[in-house]
Amino acid sequence: MHYLKNKRLMVMSVLTFFIINCAGSKSSLPDFFLNPPSNPEYLYGVGNAQKASLSLARQTATARARDEIARAVSVKVSNMIKDFLQQSGVGESAQALEFTESVSKQVANTSLSGASIKEIAEGNDGMIYVLVEYPLSAVRQTALAEVKKREAQYTEFKARQSFEDLEKEIEKLK
Repeated sequence: MHYLKNKRLMVMSVLTFFIINCAGSKSSLPDFFLNPPSNPEYLYGVGNAQKASLSLARQTATARARDEIARAVSVKVSNMIKDFLQQSGVGESAQALEFTESVSKQVANTSLSGASIKEIAEGNDGMIYVLVEYPLSAVRQTALAEVKKREAQYTEFKARQSFEDLEKEIEKLK
């Protein structure tokens, strides 16, 4: 009888331990980090950082979120992937060596006037997560301003060209 009680206690302990381990620890990632909002009027970027200074972590996470938006608006990508696989031997004595290297360089040159922090969260490990939103109306305004600037440059070029042509014609009259 005493043996059955110990066995029951042991089985209950193992089951309890199993259930706790299966449940696992809840992720401290905020929902917006894995699933940013979707809105046709905004672009969203997420960033994260963990620093000794909470203020610096927030600034870094915000900069990373803005960088994500800037890359969505205007990005130049240079990418290189090296993949190496080598095998020696046959059958069970075969040995394989695999090496993969991926290098990516991304440069974005965009002004994000109007981007604002929508949400901030702190993870269990002290990681700071930031969600930044940027209105598409600002993208449109920036694009229009760029078009007008280029149009003005083209008009200036054409005017300069016309004056040069006029000067050439005047020179012919002399």
